[in-house]
Amino acid sequence: MKFKIEYKPTSIITVFIILIFFVYVSSSFGKSDKKNYIKKNYLAVNTNFVGDGVTDNTKAIQAALDSVSSAGGGVIRFTNGKFITGPLTIMSNDTLEIDSTAGILGTKSMTAYYKPGADTTKPPSSLQPLLTANHADNIAIIGKGYIDGQGEEWWTAYKNGTITTRPRLFQPNYCNNVLLKNITLKNSPQFHFIPEWCNNVIVDSVTILAPSSSPNTDGIDPATCHNVHITDCYIDTGDDNVAVKSGKHDPSDPNAASTKIYVSHCTFLHGHGVSIGSETGGGVDSMYVDSCTFNGTTNGIRIKSYRGNGGNVRGIYYTNLTMTNVEYPILFTEYYPKIPSQSDPAQPVTSLTPHYHDITVRNFTSTGSPYGGVIVGLPEMPLTNIHLENVNISSIVGIQVRNATVDTNNVKIKVSRGLPYTLEVDGYVTGPTFVKDISLPSGYSLSQNFPNPFNPDTRIRYTVPAVTHVHTNSQYTTLKVFDILGNELVTLVNKKQSPGNYEVEFNASNLPSGVYFYQLKIGNFISTKKMTLLK
Repeated sequence: MKFKIEYKPTSIITVFIILIFFVYVSSSFGKSDKKNYIKKNYLAVNTNFVGDGVTDNTKAIQAALDSVSSAGGGVIRFTNGKFITGPLTIMSNDTLEIDSTAGILGTKSMTAYYKPGADTTKPPSSLQPLLTANHADNIAIIGKGYIDGQGEEWWTAYKNGTITTRPRLFQPNYCNNVLLKNITLKNSPQFHFIPEWCNNVIVDSVTILAPSSSPNTDGIDPATCHNVHITDCYIDTGDDNVAVKSGKHDPSDPNAASTKIYVSHCTFLHGHGVSIGSETGGGVDSMYVDSCTFNGTTNGIRIKSYRGNGGNVRGIYYTNLTMTNVEYPILFTEYYPKIPSQSDPAQPVTSLTPHYHDITVRNFTSTGSPYGGVIVGLPEMPLTNIHLENVNISSIVGIQVRNATVDTNNVKIKVSRGLPYTLEVDGYVTGPTFVKDISLPSGYSLSQNFPNPFNPDTRIRYTVPAVTHVHTNSQYTTLKVFDILGNELVTLVNKKQSPGNYEVEFNASNLPSGVYFYQLKIGNFISTKKMTLLK
């Protein structure tokens, strides 16, 4: 079993011609001199390694990587074997080519991932990835072989609470021109491929695999990156299949820290779909998800963030997507991880308030879903310019819309229960579909609280009916709680609300047992009901 370092002009040209193609096709990539991508005068040596799946080759492989880079670059080729290694650092102009007969396996020794100088007798606060690249240019991993993180023991220890951190599989940092092609990445202890602060990243025809039960085994997570192409990939993991993050501002691009992300012709099984967030503080601009298939994922397309961790997310396009048995085909929420009740009050807007706008979903089909979707903004920062066009969704319940304006054109939502849209506070749906397919509540109602008697939490449901047009008939609504003597105790709702069905949670932990009343006022409508608190 041999590990070979060689000068292979044909292989190098094949690898980097793809990079050059995207550089010149996309104006965002800029113009680049071909000599910057193809290096000559490679080191030509042969080195024997042991590919028996047992012997640790870490030191020898790292020495080879260093030698190849210092000599100007080259291809390091793995054939015929399973090569065990600990953490490695890839250098500029290094290409790893893993043949279909070969695989790189991460060592199962947990202490091998400790950072140099760390106390290996104590649980680690952080760990090294299996593969790292720092400030490197023109790096590639190609071939039809695989890289296996052997993460099962890590997953078990994490679930048991024995460890709190796990190594990632491949993390390039501050790199330019990164290519993954045809390779399989699998069983990472945590995330698989995490480019951070990188420019010009191509992931082409890559397979990423991890059991659906494996925790946080994201497939591809570009973080603060520009010009990322993910195409023809097959991703089946235990968390986000793809997650674009933007946790910090990029001084070189103040408008957005993650820009021009392209995801196309990919297949996603299990996992949490294609996400933006939860870190969006630096901003995300110009992301395109096209011609992808989702089957059995928890989410389809998702944008998630929360107050204090959000930012400006805009220019997002989802086109030609097909989903089957996806729990939430569309999930855009400025809350995370949970969405509170509609009574959540507006808060001051800061630079870290989530702000989603100018998002288009076009030519979209989803069947077999329990939920049509969620489009929920913050009361202080509603979602705006959300466009749905040529959308067909078949689900049990429809799309929840709150603090958001959704424009529709040729949208068909077939539900087996309720209405196609659940319009909550300041939730608006406009367009032909709205007029044709949706009938708003026509009468006022106040339901009995549930549970009743209660201790200490209960829920109160009521309906604000349609009066004229959805944009002009918002009515002032108040919902208050009184004691048996008629003393006002708390105001649950006090604002204008658009037509729809609402639910408010009431917590009476600071009140004694007894009989109380709650009263709903909407315009001239008044309704009062009794409830019982038993502690």
